[in-house]
Amino acid sequence: MTAGPAERPAFSPSALVAARAVIEEHGWDALTMDALATALGVSRMTLHRRGIGRDDVLGALADLLEDDYRRALWPALTAEGSGRERLTVALRGLCAVTERNLALMAALDAPGRDAVFHEPGTEALNRPVFTDPIAAVLRDGAADGTLDPDEPEETATVLFNLVGWTYRHLRTGHRWSRRRATDAVVKRAVRSVLPASGTLSG
Repeated sequence: MTAGPAERPAFSPSALVAARAVIEEHGWDALTMDALATALGVSRMTLHRRGIGRDDVLGALADLLEDDYRRALWPALTAEGSGRERLTVALRGLCAVTERNLALMAALDAPGRDAVFHEPGTEALNRPVFTDPIAAVLRDGAADGTLDPDEPEETATVLFNLVGWTYRHLRTGHRWSRRRATDAVVKRAVRSVLPASGTLSG
């Protein structure tokens, strides 16, 4: 379990980006503390003296992931167009974030670390930071008649997991190209929330 944001050691954004790049290159499980310290611009002994372990760095990277996600989905919240069109923008943004964080998201999804994505308790939804943008677009689509999401908050959790997990598996397991994985996942995800009489083109 990672520490809460207030308890985490402070790293510069550039240091965290460098650490993320090393994780994406080597994978979390194979990453040594020496390599992680070098990426952060400090010595391994410095991390040891400060009581900073791998999970502390992972927690800081989870905060970086949240910021990345907010930036990626902001265009979908501010764009013109129908709810369906903006949902496509949002889900493509989710694929882009996942692409930049393939190994990091795999590490955060591991048992004991995946609380970063979920509300506490059983039958929980994803945390609002990950689903609020999608839910907002779903509500707009319901209002303009281009989407039929049933319960927007629950549907947002389903879409977040459907798109993120499937995209990651197609990229790392099936070795699909980024474009093919994005097009295939987004097309089918959007189709799942169209009104019964809706059609999907493009």
